[in-house]
This record gives sequence, structure tokens and C-alpha cells, in this order.
Amino acid sequence: PIHFHINGNVTGSYVRGNAIHRSYNRACTIHAVNNLLVEHNVVFNIKGLSFFVEDGVEEDNILQYNLAVYTRQSNSLLNPDIQPGSFWIVNPNNIVQHNAVAGSTHFGFWYRVLQNPDGPSRTNSYCPNGAPMGRFFNNSAHSNGLYGIWLFTAGEKGWIPRDGSRDDGYCSGNKITATFGNFIAWNNEVGVEIVEGGAIRFENMTLLDNEKSGIEMIHATGAKRQNG
Repeated sequence: PIHFHINGNVTGSYVRGNAIHRSYNRACTIHAVNNLLVEHNVVFNIKGLSFFVEDGVEEDNILQYNLAVYTRQSNSLLNPDIQPGSFWIVNPNNIVQHNAVAGSTHFGFWYRVLQNPDGPSRTNSYCPNGAPMGRFFNNSAHSNGLYGIWLFTAGEKGWIPRDGSRDDGYCSGNKITATFGNFIAWNNEVGVEIVEGGAIRFENMTLLDNEKSGIEMIHATGAKRQNG
């Protein structure tokens, strides 16, 4: 229903105060867009990725105070929509805060951060998997079919944030740590799973009554310890 499509810098634009329900093609798509504000929206019974950050070049967008309930799989969109997340984030340098997810068939927040963008923004000169964390704070996920947070890149090395610059597309630099803060996950199959990636810190998380585990790390890698 709402799709910002390859608009570049949209400072001053917003998606605010909408109620979207029974959509067969997602809820809000952020495609090759920077500086968009998405807030105070309620989405229900959505087929496909409800809040969809698409290619991997998207930065400095703010997604906050949104509620996603009952995100459902779709067999008629892209491959990730077959096992959707209510929030699908492909560039970590965005602000995701104060959002709630409930009852997704699969995932609450899926960070699929690739080495290079895909889709129309495909390039080898930009590396989302080296981008820093914008912010992830005070989000919650409950009663989802699989995971509250999933870091998965389908065989790539995953997201390892670095201190490179935007000018070089985050393709160089030293490892730094990204923080997921104040996350609550309950009644999921797993609270948080890192399949690939690393240098990730979880602070002040509350994980309870998840069927298999609170947190799982499959192929996680680390960084030098910081701040003692």
C-alpha cells in the first residue's frame, strides 16, 4: 500500500498514523530511500514483509512506535516473503526503536545484511555488512512462529560492523561492536538467533518463555573487547 521507490534523500517525508490491514503485498516499503520517518503505524494481517527495507543502500531512516500483528507468508512476492519478518532490515545504519511485533508466522525482526546491495541498487562499491548500527532500542517481539530477532544471510559471512566511512561505502575499516538494546522477546520458538555475523552486543534484553532457547549463536564471530 505504501512504497517509496528509489527516491534518494527524502528528508521531511514521513509515513505516520496509518492503519493497514489485509494487504496482499506488504505494508510499507523503503526502497533506495534515505531519511524517511515511519512512525505510529498499525499493520495487521499482512502478506509478505510488513516493513520492508529493500536493497541495502537505505540509510538514516527512522522506524519507530509501529505495531505489526500477524505478518503472514506469501508465495507470490519475493523469496524472503515466503518466510517473512515483520521488519526486514538489510542495512543496519537505520534507527529501529520502540516497535512491537506479535503473531508473525515466522520472524519479528530479520536483519539480512549482505556483502553488497542487491536489486536495482546492486554495486560492489558499497558494503552493507560493514555498516555501523544506527540504533536498535526498546523493541519487542512475542508469539511469533520462529524467532524474535534473526541475523541470517544465507551463507555469506554476515554483518560485522566496521569503523569505515560512508565515502568508501563501509567496505574497509576495523571491527567495531553494534548494540541491540532493551529488547523483549517472549513466547517465540527462539528469542534471538545469530546464524552468521558477529561483533554484536545485546544489552538489557528480557527473554522468557521462548520454546527452544532465549538466544542461539550458530556461526558468530567476535571483535576485540571494548570498554573493559
